[in-house]
Amino acid sequence: MYKAEYNVAALVPLNCLILIVELAIFLSSSPSPSPFLPFISLTLKLSVFTVFLFPAPPPSISISDALYRIESYGPGRPCQNGDTLPGLYHSNTTFGSATAQHWSSSGKTDYDTQRTPWAFSGDSRTLFPFVLAANSFGDVKFDRRWVPTTDGEFVAVDCHFPEDRDPSNQDVYIILHGLNGGSSEDFIRDFVTAEHKSVSCVMIGRGMMSTPVTSGKMFNGARTSDISNVAKQMRIAMDNSGFNGKLVGVGYSMGGIVLSNYAASSGKDCALDAAVAIGGGIDMRFNVWYGRSLWLWQPFLARTLLDQFYYRYLPHFKDTLTSEQKKATEEAVSVTDVDTHMVAPYNGYPEVNDYYVAMSAASDFESVENPGAIGDVSIPLAIVNALDDPIVCEKCVGDPRLISQTGAGKIFLLLTKRGGHVGYPLGLGVRSGKWSWMSDVVEAFVEAIKVGEKADE
Repeated sequence: MYKAEYNVAALVPLNCLILIVELAIFLSSSPSPSPFLPFISLTLKLSVFTVFLFPAPPPSISISDALYRIESYGPGRPCQNGDTLPGLYHSNTTFGSATAQHWSSSGKTDYDTQRTPWAFSGDSRTLFPFVLAANSFGDVKFDRRWVPTTDGEFVAVDCHFPEDRDPSNQDVYIILHGLNGGSSEDFIRDFVTAEHKSVSCVMIGRGMMSTPVTSGKMFNGARTSDISNVAKQMRIAMDNSGFNGKLVGVGYSMGGIVLSNYAASSGKDCALDAAVAIGGGIDMRFNVWYGRSLWLWQPFLARTLLDQFYYRYLPHFKDTLTSEQKKATEEAVSVTDVDTHMVAPYNGYPEVNDYYVAMSAASDFESVENPGAIGDVSIPLAIVNALDDPIVCEKCVGDPRLISQTGAGKIFLLLTKRGGHVGYPLGLGVRSGKWSWMSDVVEAFVEAIKVGEKADE
């Protein structure tokens, strides 16, 4: 287990910011300074220390296999970060070892040596890229396609085509965005404009980016049929266009959850050649007990989620949810609340736990000998998470020592000590590095797979 480390020098700009605010308040109230100035100053300082400095308190149980059992958590026993060791976990098969060795030697898996030194907590590493690197990509052109689903809807797919692409050895990427996102998310634009110059198609979640939903069958985090259909259509398009590269799925946050679940549930029928899930999870039941996520981050996510789905498609919910469920949904203060009162009942799940079980690739994992669905993974699957993620608890990726030994030896877990939630800021200025660490680590994994396959021949 590692201990939280903080860069004391990072307090300098924060205190300068506080002094500026204090000075502004002082001047605005001159010549009679506000009597509340000392109180405001103290409140600001306490807020900075509370939100950005203090990590979640240490877990209340000893470090053991019980840490990765959902039965170990509940009221008064929250799921916290700080128990899992960072590193690259993989199987000892020829393929697993060769792939991991090449991926690691690429230098792309090491975040700590490239990180922004003054971003000193998981919260700041999550927030700062979205603030300081926002809107830094200019106009990125996407061509929209529509793919029919198995239940009568159509899913939007936004594709970016590099001008100098070469079909003869070109890899193609299918990208799954976050909970409230789409192809407009900056970290996705970072990926599609990266140096690999591959065709990248973003599957838009149902109802996201104002896409129409006619039947009322909206986004469901446990639904894998949409990515299955899109992947199969992409495979056909690649064959018809002469693309000989790999078809790779890349999922961020919620997209990573769905992608991992698809890789597990589809087994040998998976239409992808490889998958990389960043900032997602394979057992989301743990997040119900992740206090920091619930009180600090989920209120913002919940409000956006309600605006994106509930209020926009209110007519669909009126005939499905009870008056009590609608009232509770409108008063939701966390994503868990929204899932409990809206998403789970709307999609026919008796309890929110049933919904989380259905969306999780490893919710039925018992042991390496009895792995459940995660053991059916048949493609190289990389799970990339930061152990200081303030939104997704580290326990949501399971016990990496055991998970990496399942899935025919093709599951890799890259757990970085730092990085935040889909953040990973780089360099002193953040804006220059953008989200390139995540984009580079995906490309490096795909190249490592090719080395591993040759070693396994």
